[in-house]
Amino acid sequence: MKINLLLTLGSLLVIMAVNSAQADYTQGMTMFQIYGGGAVLSGRYHQPGVSKDEQDYADGGGVIGGQFLYYISDNPCIALGFDVSHADFDSHNSYLLLPNRYTQSSAKNTTGLIIARVAYPKGRVRPYIQGGLGAQSTSLSLDGTPINASTWTDTPTTETRRLLDSSHIGPALEGAIGLHVYLTPRFFVGAEYKVMELIGKDFSPTAAGATEGVVTTHGIVSESSIGLMLGLGF
Repeated sequence: MKINLLLTLGSLLVIMAVNSAQADYTQGMTMFQIYGGGAVLSGRYHQPGVSKDEQDYADGGGVIGGQFLYYISDNPCIALGFDVSHADFDSHNSYLLLPNRYTQSSAKNTTGLIIARVAYPKGRVRPYIQGGLGAQSTSLSLDGTPINASTWTDTPTTETRRLLDSSHIGPALEGAIGLHVYLTPRFFVGAEYKVMELIGKDFSPTAAGATEGVVTTHGIVSESSIGLMLGLGF
């Protein structure tokens, strides 16, 4: 029964894909898509004498977002629109970033961009390239806990303390490539690889972090992500 049902659903999808005629991109057409996937952040701390592997701001995380585009030309096929996304990165944990401290560093950011896209306008499979300019908000935090029978320098205690808690708003630049595969005349699935340069002021430690020797670190970072998407053209 289950096998027959799967075969029936598969046959319907194949028939729908074969028989559907895709609508070409034309001037005045609009498009909405949502996406989600994985992302990595390039930034690192700059603690003297510590290997780069221990200094990452964060480990890989997830990104979600949405895009809305309006096609202003069909020859060449150009669209303008908006891209809004949010990335939340997993904590990067280390026993070596600071002496006798277990540290947990995490980051997240939100971006809003005005984008321009050049796309192949017809057929089932339609690649595109994209660029964008906008604003971003990025935050970085670092928590530390004494280890190896040590305590904090100012008190004989071992609680976890916030050593860096900094955020900024600044400009963002985007470059992306993607691919749409149309399953019906209006509905598509796809994938997109995106790199964003996030520009902002340096991240500064808290008073507790400065006491522990946490140095002010670069605020310019880049984010790379790859995601799958669902969308509609209308």
